[in-house]
This record gives sequence, structure tokens and C-alpha cells, in this order.
Amino acid sequence: MARRVRLVAAVTAGLGMIAGALVVAAPAMSAPSHELVITSTAFSGIDQTPGDGVCLTATGTCTLRAALEESNALKGAPGDVVITVQPGLSGTIRPVMTRSAANWMQTAAVSTWDDGAFYRITAPVTVDLDNRLSIVPTSESVEGAAFEIAGTDVVLKNFTNILSSGTSIVMGEQAKRVSLTGGSTVTRENYFPERFVVYRQGASDISVSDYSLQGFFHESQQTSGLFLFNATTTAPMKNITISRVQVNYTSGGTCNGSDGSGCRTNLTTFSPRDSNVVLDGFSFTDSVVKNLNGATGFKFSNSNTTGVKLSNLTISGNQFLNSTGDGSGDEYAFITLPPGTLSGENRISRNHIVRAASGQSIAIRWDGLTRSGTVPSGLSITDNFIDGYDSSIRLSRSGLTTVSGNTFGTRSGSQGRPATGEETADGGALLVDNGTDSNLTVATWFPTANASVVAAPSSAALVATPRAGFTGGTCLAEVAVQKPVSGQNIPTGPVSLDLYWTADRTAEIYLGRVTGVTAATASVAFSLPVGPQALAGATTPTSAQAVNATTGDVSGFVRVQTHGETTPQLTSSQFSRTVAVAGNCRPTLALEQAAGQNDPTMSRDLRYLLTSSLPLDPATVTPDDLVLNATATADTIDAARINPRVVSVTPVAGKNGLQFEVVARVDDSAAVSAGIVAGRVTSTSGLTNTAAASSVDARITFVNPLQVTASRFTLVTGEKKGKTYAVMLRAGAPVPTSPVTFSSQIDAVGLEYGVQLSTAAPVIAPGGRATESIVVKASAGDVRANTKTTIAATVASGDGNYDGLVVPSVNPFLFSTDPTIDIEKRAFAAVTDSSTPAAIEQTGTPVLTGARLVDGQAVCFVYTVTNRSADDWVTNLHDILVTDSDLRLGTGGLIGSIPQLPIGESKKVAACGTIVSNGTADGWRR
Repeated sequence: MARRVRLVAAVTAGLGMIAGALVVAAPAMSAPSHELVITSTAFSGIDQTPGDGVCLTATGTCTLRAALEESNALKGAPGDVVITVQPGLSGTIRPVMTRSAANWMQTAAVSTWDDGAFYRITAPVTVDLDNRLSIVPTSESVEGAAFEIAGTDVVLKNFTNILSSGTSIVMGEQAKRVSLTGGSTVTRENYFPERFVVYRQGASDISVSDYSLQGFFHESQQTSGLFLFNATTTAPMKNITISRVQVNYTSGGTCNGSDGSGCRTNLTTFSPRDSNVVLDGFSFTDSVVKNLNGATGFKFSNSNTTGVKLSNLTISGNQFLNSTGDGSGDEYAFITLPPGTLSGENRISRNHIVRAASGQSIAIRWDGLTRSGTVPSGLSITDNFIDGYDSSIRLSRSGLTTVSGNTFGTRSGSQGRPATGEETADGGALLVDNGTDSNLTVATWFPTANASVVAAPSSAALVATPRAGFTGGTCLAEVAVQKPVSGQNIPTGPVSLDLYWTADRTAEIYLGRVTGVTAATASVAFSLPVGPQALAGATTPTSAQAVNATTGDVSGFVRVQTHGETTPQLTSSQFSRTVAVAGNCRPTLALEQAAGQNDPTMSRDLRYLLTSSLPLDPATVTPDDLVLNATATADTIDAARINPRVVSVTPVAGKNGLQFEVVARVDDSAAVSAGIVAGRVTSTSGLTNTAAASSVDARITFVNPLQVTASRFTLVTGEKKGKTYAVMLRAGAPVPTSPVTFSSQIDAVGLEYGVQLSTAAPVIAPGGRATESIVVKASAGDVRANTKTTIAATVASGDGNYDGLVVPSVNPFLFSTDPTIDIEKRAFAAVTDSSTPAAIEQTGTPVLTGARLVDGQAVCFVYTVTNRSADDWVTNLHDILVTDSDLRLGTGGLIGSIPQLPIGESKKVAACGTIVSNGTADGWRR
């Protein structure tokens, strides 16, 4: 006969469970040495020889009962024994509803209502039903539990539809270190089941996690509930945790003997609801409960004077949605804490508690009975979202109870604007109600003027630390607040101020906190989230919007809650009155020449200043966001090579994103305007600029500092002397800090006729103003008169003022023979009008050749240029440059230029100077 057991080598392992604020002790598990495999869905069938390590019934199968009997008899160490389901086996176990030892493993009562249990666990074991075996009764003739846990170190895994005529699982007095994880139980066939888990006095370190529940018949407030705490002695229940549980009751449905789909019962029940139930360490976390109608959530009290003895409570991270509760008034709040003292640390935090359209009137209620106003309560109610209740948080005789960061939906009861009644009222529609001896009924600070959007906090403003996790960006605003001067208990010592936003009169969005406030008045800067902020809804999610994500418009109101910075708990006030908040969170831009920018300029960097009305996200302000418009000027060499570009955008230090320096460059002379179009940059609020940047003067004229001494000249082929030119800087150009190196290129025509340069790489040295003279020659040979050639150049330098600039080109015009230009030079003294050559000749006295002139005497020279070309080379001459070997005359020896000189005609140019050291008329100086 087949043996239903696997022997496995033991290996040491460890398992820890953490749920909410409680750490549930778990056994030090070892790898299993016995694996008992269920092979039958039969309810009947006992193990033939318990303790032999074999699960075997008289019919040769292994039933769930036989496996548990074997496991109980083995009494293995934690993790030694594992019960699993044979691959391929699935189905429903139908209990025999006759209470007898032959049918039930426990025939004695296991709870106040369960007369026994179908299955009993008394030794360490892991039972994994793999969500393939269910237990569903067909009768409620006898009320019994499906399982009684009466041992330690028990792991229940993947339990689906574990139902009975009473309780699914009873955690008995000896149950310790028990976990149930994974699975789903829903009443569908009938309404016989009334409780999912019952905890008895003495049970400890019990966890239920990652489980889904629906249904269960609601017989009465004291006898039914998904999680029911049942004590007949005062032995405490300790460290009970429920986490990641889904409870989703249907709307409607039927609850009778043939259909349990519409059944619903309490989430938790305490029987009795008095000090006989001692619960030390109860954690309900990270779970979702929907449509809890006609049933209670957490009713720890029986009346306004009696209730459970509770300590170390955690209800955190849950969603309680669309609840109506069962009753109204102080004793029927969704969370009704037991009257009297709460021991240890107790917290209700980060929950969404959303009532249905009607139902219970209070979300959280506690009457501490004996607490004085100055005694720390051990209770904190923080960061919850509550909506739909007439009075959300109501305290009485609770001592110092921290109530902070809670937000409230638009359906929450509260005082109408300006809501001054919210500050001091007791009873009625309030967000937070500090009744007698609660938080010293401390008065709250309050806003004194409307809040408005600001670009940056004012110099003395306190800056609220916002809650992390706003969806989208934020927009800064500021509000003036004041300490109360009359009325209720005025806070002394430093206080913390919480700020909230509301569309009307509640507090939908928590904006942040400032701490250590001691002055009588303050200005508080805070961040408003942009765009819809998700809020829980009764049936569908809702949202709140302080800043319109499209228009940037700010709407709504702000209010304050005060906390005296007492230890070990804060002294929390009620909510303050409201004031409006207004403004717009889309940035407006201005783009101008930067201060100190010369215009026109020969410095390469063209500096602009971008100013925003609101801080910009630096990551969105890039060179690509700027638009440059460059137009040619009279000094432009090549409009096609202006090449406008933004080389950098840098936030101005200390301006918090409100100002950016923009640096642009071009490669040739141009008038350069900068701009930014609408929707291009983004503020820290996540909104783009509404319109293009405005400007009064965003145009800067750049003048290319490079020029040549002669851009056009005639060149005779074969002439040994050639012609010269140099590249020089305009007057006032920046002094080069690195060599400015030119690279010259002769065009194809020039190369054809042997045009050569004395150097193809002339240099302006650091601190210099011009290159060395460059000699241009052409090889001897015939060429058509006035043939144009071009010498182009590029420039490179470590000095950014010059690197890559457009370089003026030079055009030699080739002739085979000298086109014959005669130049006659005459000197004139005592000239009274030197404005033109003709004026010099008319007002001056001619100086004969060889005549003596006095040292320091002014003298002018008139150069008469005549075109004497003839025969084959007859030509009209263009762009004649007249130079003198004495560089003090004219501009560096350049006397003047003649654009055109027809054949046989003459034109004159002139230059004036002063005789130095015994000059003669013909020699200028000796």
C-alpha cells in the first residue's frame, strides 16, 4: 500500500513576520522532515496509526483529518511537518454536521458560540491547501468551527473558502505564533457562516495577511464579525495583526439558506465589549474595506463608560470606503475607541475613511473619561483622509492627543466660511472637536489676510515643509498668520503650524508645516500642488485642484492648525478660519540686454538677461529654447556665415530660478535679437510660460573686429616686388589673449596664374593688433587685364573673441603689364583748409623741391593719380589704393582709395602731417 509521506533532510531556517507596527514572533522554522500529502476530499477518515509518520486511513487515502491527526501526534519542531495537497486534487469538503468524536476532531466548545470544531491543530505544522481544497457546510443544525488552533507555531497557507456553520478559524487560548496568509473566503452557497476568525483569551502573535473576504451572516452586534475577539477571562490577547486584507461587500444581493452572496457583517467585533477583553497589540494595516453597510468597523466600546481594555493599537494605511456603519452618535463612530485609558503607543494614521451618502455621523471618537488636559494620551491621529462624516474627529477628556496632517473631503461637516466657528466650537459639524479636557482646548493661530502667489519667500517668511508625493509641480504662495490674543487657552512656548488648502470650507490638501514659531505674528510660505490631486471617494476616486494645470489660476482657501510643541505628544488645536488664496502659477518672461552689455560691441559674447515672474526649472531653460534673429549690417562680410547661436544659459546665482544669463555668439557683424516663444520653458510648478518673452531692448549689434589693410589691389604678373596687405583689428577691439592664427586659401584662378603668398598662416600675437605684412606675387605670363582672384582665410584661436570669425577676403586684380598709373606728390605749407585736395591747393603755399621747412611745421601732401594705360592694356582702373612709404601719413601709410579711374583721367587724394627734425619738401624728413 502506498505511503502518504515524504521524508526530507532537515535544514535550519528562520522566518520573521512584520505587520504594521507590531512584530509577530514566528517560529524558527526548519526544512520539513515530514510531508503529509492529502489525497482525498472526504470529510470522514481518521489516521490509522497517529505518530508513525504516515497519513493513512482505513480506505488507503490521506484525508485532511488524518493528516492533522498524524501531525498532532508527531509533535514536530516548527517547520518539521508540512501538509500539502496531492497534485491534481481539488474540490470541496462537506462536513458531517453531527457533533461526535467520529466526525469532529473537537467536540467541546471552542468559543462562546461554536460547540466544537471539524479540525483541530495542537502541534507545530504548516498546512498549505494551495487554494484547491475548500470546506463548505450544507447545514447549520449544529454551530461549529472549521478549525481550532490549540497549539503553537502553526502556518496556514492558501486557504480558500474555509467555511463552517459558525466560525472558520478559532485561535484558541493556546494559539501562539500562528499565521494565515494567502487565499480568499466568500460566502456563496448559504448564510450559515457568521465569523471568519475568532480570537480567544490568551491567544498571541497571530497574523492574517494577504487575504480576501466577503459575506458572513450578521446575526447580531455581539455574535458576528469577520474578526471577533471573544474572551471569558481577562487573560490578554497579544500582538494580533491583520494586514493586506481585502473586504469588498456587494451592493445588494441575497443572504439566506441558499444564497450567501449578499451577506455582510462587522469588520471587527468584541464580545463582550468590556474590560474582560484585554487586547494588547492590535494592528490592522494596509487593507481595503468597501461597502461596510449596516455593520461596524472598529467598535471598541459598549457604552459611554465601558469598553475593551486596549493598548498598542495601530490602524494604518487602510482604505475604508462607502461605509454606513450601524447607528449614529458618539457610540457608533467608524472607529469608537474604548472609554478610559489607552496604554502604550496607539496610532490611527494614513487611512482613507470615507462614508457613503448617509450613515454614521462620526469617523473617529474617543472619550478618555479620566484624562486631564495635560496628561499625554498615548494616541495620535495623523495623516488620515476623512470624508462624508458630520463630525470627523471628536475627542473628550482625552488629555494631550496628537491630531495632525489629517485632510477632509468636501462632504465633511464643518463650519461655513469664513469658518471662525471652527476654531472654538464644541459639538456639531466640525473637522476636529477638542471637547472637555482635550488638548487643553488650545486656541489656534489663524490667517489674517488673503494668501497670494509669490516668486520667492519674503525675507522673514517661514517656509512650510510640504508633504512628499504631490502629483505634478508646485507653486509658491505666502500667507500672514497671527497668534490668538483672546478666547480659549492661548498657546505658550513654541508651536508648529500645519497649513491646509480647501476649495470651500474643509481641508482637502495638506500643505506642510513650520515648526518652532515663537513670535506673535508670522508670514508662512507654502507650496500649492499644481493640477488635480487624487482623493479617495466613496465609490469612485475624486480629486481636488488648488492650481489649474492649464491656466495656472489659483483658487480656494487656506487655513491653519496649531500644535503646541509639548512632549511626548503635541497639543493639537481645532482648525482655524479660512482666507482666500489667489494668483497665477504660469511664469511670464522678460528678455533684455544684460546690464553692462555694450551695444554695439566687438566682444564676442552677447549677453542677455532672462527674468521670470516665477522660479523656472533650470532643466527646461536650455540654449534650444532661445530664438535668435540676426540681420546683416553695413559691416557684415558674409551674411550667409553669420551663424547666430546660443552658447550657454546659466541660472544667476542667488536668484532661485528667477533669472538666467543667456550668452549668444555670431561669426560676423550682425544685429542680434533674442526671444523665447510661448510654452517653451517650465516653472518649478510644472507650468509653461503663457506668452513669448517681452522685451524693451533685446537687440545687440556685433561688429566683426577683423579687417584687412587692402581688400582690393592690382597685381602685375612677374613683378618681383609684389603687393602687400595685413589683417588688423579695428580700433577698440578686445586685445587677444592667445595667438590669432589665420589660414589663407588662394582660389583656382589665382592658382592658375601662380599667385603666391609670403606666408599662408599669418598670426596676430597675444597683445598685438595686426599680422605681419603679407606679400602677394603672381608668376610672369600673359593674363587678361583685370582678372579677379580671391584670397580667402579662416581664423582659429584659443581666445573665444576671435576663434571662428569670418575673415575679410582679399582680391588681387591681375595684369600682364603695369596699367601705368602716374602719381605726382606735391607739398603745401600754411594750409588753412585741409578738407579736400582742392582746398589744400587753393589755401596752401606750394613748397618747392629742396626747400627747407621748420621743425614742427604743418605740411600737407596732394597726390595726383593719372590712368595712363594704353594700347593692349588700356583699361578703366578700379579700387586703386594710394600708399606712402612713410606710415605716419594717412592710416598706416594708406593715403586713400579711388573706386574708379577711367582711361586718361586723374584724381587726387591728400594727407597732412607735421615736420620732424630738419625735413625737406621732397624728403619729408632727413
